[in-house]
Amino acid sequence: MKTRTLLVLSAGFLSACSSMVSSPPRVDLLHYQKLGVEAVEESISSASLTSPVRARGVVNRFDHTIQFYLPAAAVLTSLTPVIETASGISVTSTEPASPPFDLSSGSVIYHLSDGSRYTVQATNIVPSAATVNQWLGSGINLGNDLDAWPGEEGSWTNRVVAQRSFFDDYRAMGFHSVRIPVTWGESTVPADRLSRDGEGSTVNPAFMKRVDTVVGWGLDAGLTVVINAHHEDWIRTLTGTPYQAQKARFVALWTQIAEHFQSWPPQLVFEILNEPQSKMTNADVNDLNRTVLAVIRASNPSRTVILGPAHYNALDAMTDGVFSVPAPANDAHIIANFHNYNPWPFAGQSSGTWGSAADIAKMNSDLRSAARWGKTRGVPVYMGEYGVTLVYNHKKTDLTSRATWYRQVHQAAQENGISMAAWDDYGDFKLYDRVNRSFDSSVVPVITGP
Repeated sequence: MKTRTLLVLSAGFLSACSSMVSSPPRVDLLHYQKLGVEAVEESISSASLTSPVRARGVVNRFDHTIQFYLPAAAVLTSLTPVIETASGISVTSTEPASPPFDLSSGSVIYHLSDGSRYTVQATNIVPSAATVNQWLGSGINLGNDLDAWPGEEGSWTNRVVAQRSFFDDYRAMGFHSVRIPVTWGESTVPADRLSRDGEGSTVNPAFMKRVDTVVGWGLDAGLTVVINAHHEDWIRTLTGTPYQAQKARFVALWTQIAEHFQSWPPQLVFEILNEPQSKMTNADVNDLNRTVLAVIRASNPSRTVILGPAHYNALDAMTDGVFSVPAPANDAHIIANFHNYNPWPFAGQSSGTWGSAADIAKMNSDLRSAARWGKTRGVPVYMGEYGVTLVYNHKKTDLTSRATWYRQVHQAAQENGISMAAWDDYGDFKLYDRVNRSFDSSVVPVITGP
């Protein structure tokens, strides 16, 4: 994440910054042999169901599949998907039958005029939080984009905005998921994002449509996607009476987000609030999470929701005994979240080297502690941000140590069943060059894959 002012925290923890630096070693996807990204074309632009329930299908352009996820009680024996094709392409036939389809025990193949075939399936088996955590796997953040604030998308990335090709590249490199930070509003609200209606909030339809588009690119590349409320300083920095005064507005915001996305598949995951900080305590966070979770559950009873602690989502704040999450018996679709830029003098301020036996032992101990905390509560754990800067205050980070840090944290997270999303901001923490479509070859190949 990005902050305009650097704040040194006692836990060695801080938001990532975004000033531009020279490019690190790269993997050029145009020559990368894992998957021919340029060959991925769009035949079907969208698929949905309107009856018996509304559902957005996952149109996986890599695997040429369309998957519908329906509520547990939904009947799969009479389904008629609505298929929208790209310009100049039409559906020529389906097999083994014409709609409505019985997808209770099989699949249907759509034949398209461009010669491609899409296999359509449906399920009413609702994935558990543990399953979704496995889907999250090894991911990456699309930072400093939809979360840029103040200013519009592109204002923090030298006018480079999100494109569908980014998600194709993430998939090609072996990432399983993408976390898309979204900033919805501030204390002074511009008309292009979030208007203020008394104690409520109304998202501008144009901005919501943009979020739809970017999230859809991720889902249709076969990735699991996390969206959140990211730089909402108008509430995440407050406690006491000021916090209570903003609470209704934040709840109204999440009510609208939840209702808008209620028909989207479970590969879309909600994260209530990124990095509560400053005066906001874990008692405030618990109160806010309980209230917002209730309104999410009213429209999304089984969607996975990520909850994180105060103090910038620091690990020690997650395990402090105050931060709480619902027991699985009360809500079986919760994942807990922490962020990892430790130790901050190295990871955030380019000081010294990292990789001694003691350094690695501390890293392993921290992640075992996170996993143990989650196991005790029956809740999967997600490391929603982690990373090492390339430069701080014109001082460059030791790149050998940086590569070692990423390798060790990724290995420790995998060994402890912790899903993760590397922080990438197209700036000081850059892992992906959004113009040249290339990845940092010293880091990215070791944080993707199984």
